[in-house]
Amino acid sequence: MPQVKIIIAGSELALSDLKDRLRVQFFEIIASAASGNEILRNVSCFQPDFVITDYLLTDMNGMELAQAIEHLDICPTVILANSEQSEYIDELKGESLNIFCITKPLDTTVLNHTLASVVRLTRKIHYFEHKIEELEHKLEDRKLIDKAKGLLMEKFNMTEDQAYKQMRRKAMNLSKPLIEVAKSLVEMLTPSKNRDSK
Repeated sequence: MPQVKIIIAGSELALSDLKDRLRVQFFEIIASAASGNEILRNVSCFQPDFVITDYLLTDMNGMELAQAIEHLDICPTVILANSEQSEYIDELKGESLNIFCITKPLDTTVLNHTLASVVRLTRKIHYFEHKIEELEHKLEDRKLIDKAKGLLMEKFNMTEDQAYKQMRRKAMNLSKPLIEVAKSLVEMLTPSKNRDSK
């Protein structure tokens, strides 16, 4: 796994213990603080892969920090908490995919394994979000191409195949993507009243 950039939050004692447990070949600590507000500034500035926070901070608790980071939509947060705090976190986080909890006392092997799993899961989520966005764009493009094709068929009495070939030919002649030709055709062939009503 490539080295992961993280920010850690907690008291000096908690941070020292956490630093001792983290596998330095996997995780690079780029900032640390006991204040949740300072962590939020660092998250905005450094854009880490994720944040690890102790539940107890000087100005807020770990769950409040995690929710604030989730609102920024930058990275996931792992909260280190005792069993009672963990139950509270689980209730509040619901189905969030950006907030994780590890129950103390910490086991070094479990900690590092869980953090590695968080990184893999987050990367998979980002991959699928990107794919979904690509598919949505392709669907919108397909709708626009179909609309342009329909306009050609209606205005010039073409078959669907003829209209599509005409668009492809125009795209090749102009060295433009098919979607650009479709946009131009829709603009040109749509009556002005219909365009104004959109």
